[in-house]
Amino acid sequence: MGANEGRGRTAAARVREVATPELYRRNPFRIVGLTAAATRREVRERRLRVLGVLEAGGAVPDGVPADATADQVRAAFDALGNTEHRLVDEVFWTWGRPIDCGCPLQLHQKHDTAVATHAAALDAEAGRTNDHSNLLWTEAGRCWTVVLRSESFWRHLNHRVEKLGDRRLDESTVDGLRIALPDALLAPLVELAARSAEPKRFTGYLGLFGADRHAVEDARAAIADGTYRRVETLLKDLRGDLDGHRVQAAAKRAIEETAPLFYRLEEVVPRAEFRRTASLSEALAVVANNIGVALAEVRGASAELVREVFAVARRCSRDPETLEAVARNEVAASTYVPSEPVEREPSAARVFGALMHAVAAAVFLMVKLPADAFLPIMFLGAVPGALTNCFVAARPWTKPGRYPALLALDAVVYLALSLIALPYWVAVAVAVVLLYVAPFVRVERGL
Repeated sequence: MGANEGRGRTAAARVREVATPELYRRNPFRIVGLTAAATRREVRERRLRVLGVLEAGGAVPDGVPADATADQVRAAFDALGNTEHRLVDEVFWTWGRPIDCGCPLQLHQKHDTAVATHAAALDAEAGRTNDHSNLLWTEAGRCWTVVLRSESFWRHLNHRVEKLGDRRLDESTVDGLRIALPDALLAPLVELAARSAEPKRFTGYLGLFGADRHAVEDARAAIADGTYRRVETLLKDLRGDLDGHRVQAAAKRAIEETAPLFYRLEEVVPRAEFRRTASLSEALAVVANNIGVALAEVRGASAELVREVFAVARRCSRDPETLEAVARNEVAASTYVPSEPVEREPSAARVFGALMHAVAAAVFLMVKLPADAFLPIMFLGAVPGALTNCFVAARPWTKPGRYPALLALDAVVYLALSLIALPYWVAVAVAVVLLYVAPFVRVERGL
């Protein structure tokens, strides 16, 4: 019993292995130019004739694809020598008219139409032809559904097991094929849809091949698997940004990246039908809500950015409690958004400008004051004035252009007065005004 089950699993594994968009183009029968009904003798004779011509450098024989190489043809003949592989390859190639299998002619015709239209649909999707793929998919699905539901089809496969005469094949092999074939026919569609920018077009074909509802749902979940993983990665990154206090970066990523991902999920695996989609949607809603709350506490955060990230949370959630929390937090966040943070540390340029402003006053006083009055006044006035200016330069509301403007004012006033004979107390008064008063003028708007 265990051996029989193993044969069924081997057959099913072979079916899954070949079930790609290249299902028919890589079929060994296509490559060597034979029908699936070819006998061992016909295969041997064909091998000698075709490989002899190709290895001698001759033209590609009739029936062999023009782009086939000698190595590919040799590998195809080798595959036909493996009866476990050959039986699967027969399923996916044309049979021709019934010979000794006892099948009704209609079965062979329907099977061969299924193979031909399915192969043509895959070629159209690959851009090899300009055929209308929608009609081909519809016909392929209809024909394969009829074939798989026909007991004559399965009797034919049992007949082929007997005809091939290999001890590794028995009825359990056919049972393995019966289990694997419905999913295998959907597998090329799954791969095409997963790579496509328009997966919804392919998901519409999944129900054409006679698979049951669970198989179709599994196929759609397989199509969405890559998108699911991208959403999970995005969630992990957003939580990391939030924990690392990179709130604005997290908000921008949530706004920019969630929409296309969830639009694709809704096309293939809508949250109303797929629990995994619904779960990820709610998880992202919670993260977006938390980002919005944190963003509202960041000074300088854009009110528009706050609104947009809460909008992401609303779009992702269908849970009434989550939506209520999002609405409440959005109202609280929009009540007050802190203003742009101001620079707390003075720049070196501002401190240097403040010192130059104080030096200008000292030079002016040195020129205008008597020698005996200069040192006391400098000690009592200019030095504290220099400290005062450095203090002002360090204040957050000091504009960058304040000290360049003050230095220009110094140049005009001090140079003009240096040529005029003034009482020293007038010079002191001028220096005090410029040194102490001027830096505080129009503080809010800057000079």
